[in-house]
Amino acid sequence: MLQQALKQLLQFLSTPTGQSVLLAFISLIALAVVYHKKRQIPGLTVAVIAEDTWFINREDSDKGRHRLAIVVSLHLMNKSAAPIRLRACKLSGYSPKPPPDRLFLQGHDRSVELPYPKYALFSDAHNSEYVLNPYTEQRMWVFYHSGIVTMTNMLRAPIVLKDVNRKRKSVHVAVPRNMEQIQLYREAAMKW
Repeated sequence: MLQQALKQLLQFLSTPTGQSVLLAFISLIALAVVYHKKRQIPGLTVAVIAEDTWFINREDSDKGRHRLAIVVSLHLMNKSAAPIRLRACKLSGYSPKPPPDRLFLQGHDRSVELPYPKYALFSDAHNSEYVLNPYTEQRMWVFYHSGIVTMTNMLRAPIVLKDVNRKRKSVHVAVPRNMEQIQLYREAAMKW
C-alpha cells in the first residue's frame, strides 16, 4: 500500500504539473523563512534567568480576587552595532503590569516577603522604551499578573519582545512556582 502510494507520487512529480507543484511548494517555504528572518530583531539574543523567574498564587484581600503573580527575568545580549529599543514584552498575550511595592506569601502561621530581582524593571508605560546599547548585555525583569489560578508547579508560555520598528523576538519560557510558596504549602499540609 505504501509502496504503491510512493510510486504514484513519484509518477506525479515526474509530470510538468507535479514539478510545478513541487517548485511552488519549495518557493512558499523559502518565502516563509525569509519573512520570518525579516521580522526578527537583528542581533538580539534572549535567555531566561531561571533563579529569578517564578510565579505564585496570591489573593487580593481588599478585592477578594485570586490572581497569579508572575516574575520573568531575562538576560538580553545585543550583538549588533545598533541600539535595540524594546517597546513591548508580552507573556502569552499578557502585558507587563507595575508590581506591588511589597509581595507577601501568607502561610498557616507565618508570612514571607518575596524579594524582587535586583535588575532593571521593564515598564510597558505609554511611549516608554527599554534601550539595549550595541554590543552589551543587560538583565531585566518583568512583572505580570493574571486572573487565572493554577495548582501546577510549572507554567510554560511564549514571551515576545517587540522593538520600535515592530520587529520581534520570541522565546519559550518555563516559569516554576516560587519555592517559598511550595514550602508554605508543605507546612500547611503537615499541620492538617
